[in-house]
Amino acid sequence: MQYLLKKSIVFLITLFILFITSLIYTFLIYKEKIDTSTAGIYRTSFIIGAIIFFIYGLLTGITEKKKGFLSSFISTFIIIAIIIIVKLLSKQSFQPTNLIKYGVYLLTSVVGGILGVNLTSKSKKNVV
Repeated sequence: MQYLLKKSIVFLITLFILFITSLIYTFLIYKEKIDTSTAGIYRTSFIIGAIIFFIYGLLTGITEKKKGFLSSFISTFIIIAIIIIVKLLSKQSFQPTNLIKYGVYLLTSVVGGILGVNLTSKSKKNVV
């Protein structure tokens, strides 16, 4: 039960960060401070997504305190699987570039998980 509570808290924190980021991004588009071409929006959303998944992996690694690679990989894989299922159910076409995008998201999350575990282990060594 404790494990699910930790995972839920990390997921909710990540959703909150995603909400704030989307709000700021939408406001900047509304005020015409950002390029609104299709390529510009795709590029910016890809970068924001990579940062969000990195933060998610980092938070997962910090809460797990061990096996950051595996825990962030599994958590992110579940989220990406849900995204793919929703895309297929909404009858959007699945493109090969999406696989690259999801692979990058998975990779950034794993790197974040590894760094999260290392951050917690270094802080423990400094305290002792």
